[in-house]
Amino acid sequence: MYFKDFDKWNIVKKQVHTDERKVSIRAGEIRWISCGVNVGSEIDGKGESFTRPALIVHVVGSVLALVIPLSTKIKQVAGYIPFEFQGKQTSICIHQMRIVSQRRVLARKGRISENRLKEIKSEVRKFFDF
Repeated sequence: MYFKDFDKWNIVKKQVHTDERKVSIRAGEIRWISCGVNVGSEIDGKGESFTRPALIVHVVGSVLALVIPLSTKIKQVAGYIPFEFQGKQTSICIHQMRIVSQRRVLARKGRISENRLKEIKSEVRKFFDF
């Protein structure tokens, strides 16, 4: 059974918050993101640093980014888009898309093409069609 260690995340979160490093990110990059431990069914980071890969969809000014977390779970339900990255099958979890501080953005894993990014943005629009 998965245990959400909020206390351990709180220690890591304080470190992330006080980190003054500057990152240069661009839409279309896959980056490690410090997601942390979240409430209920909100997607969590994994490991000691509570991280997971995410697609940078849009950069908001110099301090925020719109990201979509990736998952190794492949599900045929709304909100999950099958996605191959570096030869591995993953999913983009559109239903978990969020704005994050660029302080949460860590190492670069790679980049997708402009065309693939446009396709994903189109899928996002369809999913959130109000």
